[in-house]
Amino acid sequence: MLNKIFDMDNPVMRFMAKTFDMMILNFLFILCSIPIFTIGASLSALHYCCLKMKEPDEGYMYKNFFHSFKVNFKQGLGLGIPMLFLGLVLYLEYRATSALDASSVRMVRIMILVAAVIWYMVLCWLFALQSRFVNTVGQTYKNAMLLTFAKAPRSAAMVLIVAAELIIIVRSPAVVQSYSLLWLIMFGFSVQVLINTQLQYPVIKELMPGEAQENEPVADSQFTVDETADVSELGYTPLPKEEEESSPKEQESSPEQQAAEDEKNIADH
Repeated sequence: MLNKIFDMDNPVMRFMAKTFDMMILNFLFILCSIPIFTIGASLSALHYCCLKMKEPDEGYMYKNFFHSFKVNFKQGLGLGIPMLFLGLVLYLEYRATSALDASSVRMVRIMILVAAVIWYMVLCWLFALQSRFVNTVGQTYKNAMLLTFAKAPRSAAMVLIVAAELIIIVRSPAVVQSYSLLWLIMFGFSVQVLINTQLQYPVIKELMPGEAQENEPVADSQFTVDETADVSELGYTPLPKEEEESSPKEQESSPEQQAAEDEKNIADH
């Protein structure tokens, strides 16, 4: 009886193990984001771990986190800092316009909210792509913008989920709001990314190099890995180059080339 209860294949034990993993991942994310400028690498690592949970060989979450954090550290600087700055600007602008009662600023507030929604959708795709693909910072931004609109239903679902959570928290009693802070510290970030990756994984898998596709994904060529980058540690290989077949004219040597080769062979002997 006890063997069945503590068996790791038991659904209860699997749930407890997954809950513990999410708690540790959330702690690692907060810890590695404390310097602020490292938040890009931390988000990439968190997305990497949550995406790996959808695969059979997910490995050790803690090892995956630090591995991805190290690999994506430099790129994370170029992705995280601008997004953090833009998010802060949108927040301050909204707070500034909220203090005004004039009807003329209502449209401004709506525009800021629309910009914030797009910012969040791009943010979600940005670090999901960074965690599994090797590209320049500019190309990763471009790909994230492309997926934001190309996969609009999934992008909208991620926004609606986090909006529903915020509305519930804001309209809850003060006691519940205090517990929401505890939830954020223990599970908030990791669980939110895990929810988002449930929507992102089919798209990421579709775009992964080496995957056979029945239908070509949107702008697939823009999601190939950087051929000059070392991708041996990222768990996948770049798309193979297409070998151009030489034409019969290219295969046949000209008479002058053939004569030169014959003279060279005679000289060698």
